[in-house]
Amino acid sequence: MRLFPNRPVGVVTFYLNYYFHGLDVWGYHLVNLVIHLINAFLVWWLVWLTLSTPAMRETEISRHKTVAAFLAGLLFVTHPLATQSVTYIIQRFASLATLFYLLSLALFVLGKLRQGNRKVSWLLFGGAVLSALLGMRTKEMVFTLPFTIILYDFCFFKTSPWRWKWRDESLLVAFAILIVFLFWSLGIVSLKSFHPVEPGQGYAYPISMKEYFFTQFSVILTYIRLLIFPVGQNLDYDYPIAAAFFQMKTLLSFSALLLLFAAGVLLFKKYRLIAFGIFWFFLTLSVESSILPISQNVIFEHRTYLPSVGFFIALTGAVFYFFKDRYLKAAIVVLLIVASINVALTYERNKVWKSEYTLWADCLQKSPNKERSNENFGFALYNLGKFQEAIYYYNRAIRISPNYAGAYNNRGTAYAGLGKYEAAIESYDLAIRLKPDDPIYYFNKAMAYRDLGRHETAVEILDQAIQKKPDYIEAYNNKGAIYAAGGQYETAIAVYNEVVRLSPNNDTGYYNRAIAYAGLGEYQKAIADYAQVLRLRPDSADAYVNLGHLQVKLGRFQEAIESCSQAVRLKPRDPNGYYNRGEAYLKLGRYSQAIEDFTAAVRLQPGDYEAYYHRGAAYGKENRTQLEIADYSQALRLKPDYAPALNSRAAAHFRQDEMLSGCRDARAACKLGACQTLEWAKARGFCR
Repeated sequence: MRLFPNRPVGVVTFYLNYYFHGLDVWGYHLVNLVIHLINAFLVWWLVWLTLSTPAMRETEISRHKTVAAFLAGLLFVTHPLATQSVTYIIQRFASLATLFYLLSLALFVLGKLRQGNRKVSWLLFGGAVLSALLGMRTKEMVFTLPFTIILYDFCFFKTSPWRWKWRDESLLVAFAILIVFLFWSLGIVSLKSFHPVEPGQGYAYPISMKEYFFTQFSVILTYIRLLIFPVGQNLDYDYPIAAAFFQMKTLLSFSALLLLFAAGVLLFKKYRLIAFGIFWFFLTLSVESSILPISQNVIFEHRTYLPSVGFFIALTGAVFYFFKDRYLKAAIVVLLIVASINVALTYERNKVWKSEYTLWADCLQKSPNKERSNENFGFALYNLGKFQEAIYYYNRAIRISPNYAGAYNNRGTAYAGLGKYEAAIESYDLAIRLKPDDPIYYFNKAMAYRDLGRHETAVEILDQAIQKKPDYIEAYNNKGAIYAAGGQYETAIAVYNEVVRLSPNNDTGYYNRAIAYAGLGEYQKAIADYAQVLRLRPDSADAYVNLGHLQVKLGRFQEAIESCSQAVRLKPRDPNGYYNRGEAYLKLGRYSQAIEDFTAAVRLQPGDYEAYYHRGAAYGKENRTQLEIADYSQALRLKPDYAPALNSRAAAHFRQDEMLSGCRDARAACKLGACQTLEWAKARGFCR
């Protein structure tokens, strides 16, 4: 909610997705796709209702309203320009707001058509208002809906604006929506929400309101071109900024748009559906393509999602207005072919969105001189572990925009990935110089000092990050971890206490404090904190693993088995759950089950010498001495100076009457400071 305080309805859908699917993007994509399909149905329904209105029901096109509505919905649902609104998960705000927008308008139209039944009519109007309010709390572009309702009423229910009465339903619904929205938004939305674009957030220099506005004339033409000919789509356009109105491109673009709007006016009387589609396009685009820079980008394809409905209404209307009889059938076939081509283009466009790497590689190919494309492609390479290549693209971004603090910061993380911590610190310092109030840059710098082993300096810089952001939980947690790693558990606990105070519903503070308590030997307090972690996050396999380990230490073996079984269920590829449960089984004398668990542990982590050692001990308890010795030997291959394995193998050799081998192992263990087996053997005359 903090990121999108004005969009709670859309945020709630993401909460629900997270509740049911966690971070598995499949569920998010499914919801977005369902929303898109519902929108296609709503486009069909709206066109069908429109062709049933007083202004349209007697026209020739109304005879084909089912086919016309189907074609409009089909063109909408298949068009590749919708890809960004559907595949880009966060743009659910645009598609969901469109759903409420279309539903509200359709309910209003149906209410007007059902005026013979006043009760049903006003229930439908109430539904229109409710849907509009939900849309307005999904994305701000729905603010235009009251004006669209007035436009629609004028186009299809009235022949003259002078026939409106103060009690007219369209005005009542429109103004009800507008008034409630204004009251609801009072103090939330203001002109302070709109500001010049910061450098490094899409462009290398700030963009004024005037430049944004003038640029929109050519941007809108680009949108129209993409709707007609959807080739060259791009997430991150390197779009030229218009500095003045009387630049040739700006002036020509404005003239073209003025002619298009004038065409809508001229076509209104005879070709009303086309005119309405044109007016819809301009009206619904007005919030995001106007004088107010609403974000750091002058162009984004998802902004065409709602306006495109007007385009498809106008296109479908044009086909049925201008083609008759067999020519109409041919035109319908052409539209079906276009829809088929759109399906292929949409499929190809979605390939670009397959991964972070493919997406930003596409952007870089189309916008090679855009600093954000270079930086984000570098970040994609970083996430693939290609740190040196990432640095190359971060440097390109910096050359394009020398004041781009984020690129310096990301270059620092890439240097850190290569182990070049001094170079990383230099990059972080440059980022801090450009943007001294950003705590993440201090945090990353502190981590570089930590990795250099300069822990005191790291803590000092983490304190600077906390000064910039007093509730910086990650900084506190890492500060505590540095103290804990140095054996300063009490100091670490004091830091984690602050984490718990600042964020009592955040499990990380309790988890880390539990580790520190365990380091002090205060196992009961550690267990209490792990229990709190599991109350907050019942699916924390790591908490169950650590809890089980402490329960083994306290001799609570059955509880340990239960905890580790939960860990294994939640995280079956984690060897630690099997290892700790194996220890508990071993202590309880359930040797075959212990062997099964230690076998699972070494299968998942073949380098775990302790798991081999403990499995060897379990084999020994079952008198399977050869297997016991083999496991001790494997443990020693992995860790030659592991004295417990040497002593245990020595004891196994003695049981087999292999005195020379036993004495050799016992002497080797004694050299490591573990002489108990050698002394035992000497006392019995096995070794000299």
